[in-house]
Amino acid sequence: MPNRTFDRNRCLQQLGLARRASALLVGTDAVLAGLAAGSALQVWLAVDAGTNVTKKIRDKCAFYHKPLVQSLSRKELGEALGRSQVVVVAVTNPGFAASLQNALGESDGGVLFDKTESV
Repeated sequence: MPNRTFDRNRCLQQLGLARRASALLVGTDAVLAGLAAGSALQVWLAVDAGTNVTKKIRDKCAFYHKPLVQSLSRKELGEALGRSQVVVVAVTNPGFAASLQNALGESDGGVLFDKTESV
């Protein structure tokens, strides 16, 4: 299998499509509720998110065994979703989650999916 690389533009496009298809939960409260309900399949957290939000989202993703992706900034996430800034989103559609996972690949030798453990 060839070594895949992170395709930032494809990820941004897929997130935008998922938003238009109502396949995303946007914001901390919505994402936490989606994790608890089991509807969140993949969580995207901005690399420049605050310390408290980062810890809360990491802990919940670890508890519910959901993948956490930290590879885009607040501004990049926001622009992909038609907003100024977005800190956290969760993908709720399995097709979009699979497509985004394929677009992630590897970057700088490290897998962008964070297999979190309890912090």
